[in-house]
Amino acid sequence: MAARVGFAGVAHSHPFTDAENLRTRGVRLAGVWDADDPRRLDEFTRRFDVPVCTRLNDLLEDGPDVVVATPRTPRAAEVARACASAGIPVFFNKTVAADAAGLDIWDHLPAGRRFTTSVLRFAPSLVRLADDMADRTVHAIDVHVQHDIADFLVGARRWQDAPDGAGGTLMNLGIHAWEMLDVLLPGSTARMLSATAARGSADTASELVATVHAEVEGRAVSVTVSGVGGADRYAVRVTADDGVHDVRLPQDPEGLGYHGTADAILQLAREEEEPVAAERTASVYRNAIAATELARRRIIG
Repeated sequence: MAARVGFAGVAHSHPFTDAENLRTRGVRLAGVWDADDPRRLDEFTRRFDVPVCTRLNDLLEDGPDVVVATPRTPRAAEVARACASAGIPVFFNKTVAADAAGLDIWDHLPAGRRFTTSVLRFAPSLVRLADDMADRTVHAIDVHVQHDIADFLVGARRWQDAPDGAGGTLMNLGIHAWEMLDVLLPGSTARMLSATAARGSADTASELVATVHAEVEGRAVSVTVSGVGGADRYAVRVTADDGVHDVRLPQDPEGLGYHGTADAILQLAREEEEPVAAERTASVYRNAIAATELARRRIIG
């Protein structure tokens, strides 16, 4: 029998892509709930012909096999508690915490089958790079994440730019970078060395661009997160004993990891073990939060 998937929140673009990819895998879209974004909710229901639930509990009482949760970041813990209470596994699109206090709440939620990640964790070329580097001596890793934040600075999506919303550029986009690092160095804790951030001419409450230098178990790590105009770019450079290895993720859904994410959501519905361990998520968020805090002490323009 086909899996039934519910959607809790449609705060940004990811659940639309998830719904498309899950539908191609034969699942049934059981229902959708959202408390903050009525226009996006209307768009989602029109596109996928899925019933609207006025309360989150209505969605959960219908008994979906798994929930895809994309609420605004401050609601993530509320949704996680409800899913745990209902005994329904849930996948959270990033982000689930914007600061240390939010991460502490997330870490101390009631037990339940859930996980959260950037889709980039499942990007095939990144996974292949990690496999290739497993038997090599790595000395340095450079990660670059670029995504135009123009859409985050206007209208209903402006909450994503707020430091106390999704955490602004360094959290909302930066989480991609630290997830990519975790694929290469699983469970790593970075020691932050230096960081700078700049707002430039953007009308941003957070930052337009930032660079962080860190050390992870004797390896030099550099992370640059930018929201300038232009094409997306997600790239990694690994310097190892045998040379420099560069990967730039393709921009198609499969290349960015969306297909792997859909498979992981269905894995969560079928199996007891989460596709991404909670300990690795905690490391990713600790790194992202520490980098954000340090960079915001050095806003240079």
